[in-house]
Amino acid sequence: MGITADSGGVRSVERALAIVELLGEHHALGLEELHYLTALPKATVSRMLATLQEQGWVYRGLSDRRYRLCARRLFGDRQLRFKRTLVERAAPLLLELSERTGLVADLSSFDGERLEVMESAIAQVLRKRYPHTCQLVGHHASLFHSAMGRACLKELAADEVQRLAAHERVRDEALLRDIEADGHNGFGQRTEGFWEYPVRLPFLIRAIALPVRVEGRLVGSIALHWPLDLAPVERVQSLHLNSLAATVGQIQHALLN
Repeated sequence: MGITADSGGVRSVERALAIVELLGEHHALGLEELHYLTALPKATVSRMLATLQEQGWVYRGLSDRRYRLCARRLFGDRQLRFKRTLVERAAPLLLELSERTGLVADLSSFDGERLEVMESAIAQVLRKRYPHTCQLVGHHASLFHSAMGRACLKELAADEVQRLAAHERVRDEALLRDIEADGHNGFGQRTEGFWEYPVRLPFLIRAIALPVRVEGRLVGSIALHWPLDLAPVERVQSLHLNSLAATVGQIQHALLN
């Protein structure tokens, strides 16, 4: 009996290490992919992943449901570790914000040049409207047209905005004036009539966003977005901007710990 238990324990460790190794190699994998790559029964892989989650080894995305190594299990890439920490600390707060507002809550990371969508929480009441094939996580959003990008731009000096505009070949003076107006409004608002992501939803959206700072450094932004026919920007601003600001404050505090 003792030998069997030891053998079973070793086998479980080997399977867990195989999953960890695959996640380290591929960065993000779904249950089906891990089932295929490990040649283990899907139920076994699912149990191993649940244990690895409980032990703080893996994180499962809110939006794409794919598994990734947790930030504290990553080595060598400080920026990647910070981005994963940002996601892991923000995820439960994004879920709360989304359900509280009945909207979609998106998180981005800004590295000074590009804006990457890191996580997205869709309120239960909206899930039937959002197809599973339209995943924004992992894509880079337009700095000058997305609400998340414009929330970041309003925090930057004018010469830095001009530098980024030149880099992105943005020459629309009216658009640049709109971005300057975002600073007076206190939030970023997406450019109406322009799709800001490489993938497209089957309907138009509206969005507002606020920047996220850690120890005075701009690290990204959080947006609320919703189908255009649901509400005008002014109504969402009135009802939910304070809630969005409170969530940003909670995430900034969580990143200090």
